[in-house]
Amino acid sequence: IGNEDNIVQAAQMIQQQQVKNVVIDPVIACKGTAEILQPKSVDAIITHLLPLADVVTPNLVEAGILSGLGDLTSVEAMKQAAEKIHELGAKYVVIKGGHRLPGAKAIDLVYDGQSFLLLESEKIATDFNHGAGCTFSAAIAAGLAKGKPVVESVRLAKAFVTAAIKEGVVINPYVGHVWHGAYTHAQDRMQEEAP
Repeated sequence: IGNEDNIVQAAQMIQQQQVKNVVIDPVIACKGTAEILQPKSVDAIITHLLPLADVVTPNLVEAGILSGLGDLTSVEAMKQAAEKIHELGAKYVVIKGGHRLPGAKAIDLVYDGQSFLLLESEKIATDFNHGAGCTFSAAIAAGLAKGKPVVESVRLAKAFVTAAIKEGVVINPYVGHVWHGAYTHAQDRMQEEAP
């Protein structure tokens, strides 16, 4: 959501319409950097949207900004950030480790205010992964809309986006995006058990 006014309006609509299954993907930093797009938007997200979120899905940079912890470079730092973000009101915090977290594994962390769950997969060496974070958040929302519990929705979303990254679409030698058609269980997509 592009600015503070729109964030406030979205929060009001969520409350007025009593929207369920609210998944917030806080796109607040430029891709690949820690540069904040709109500093006032960060405050508005924290004040107005996080308390309404069933799930919030920051990447490492966004989690560092929302938690106030800055650069997150370990699973322990992700856990600390998740605790701080949870205190801001989100019921579940899902931090996307992605390619920024050191190591051979792509680690996502799920926190419900009581326990941590780590979801791991092998990192995929590609530059053609534009849209992976948005796709992940949208897939979580799709699982919730189909009545799946949060953790199962996150597991299914990870499987879906991993397939989409593996089969990324090359636009030119420098950029490409994930392919949403890559998931092999299309006939029953959100009914399958996640690996």
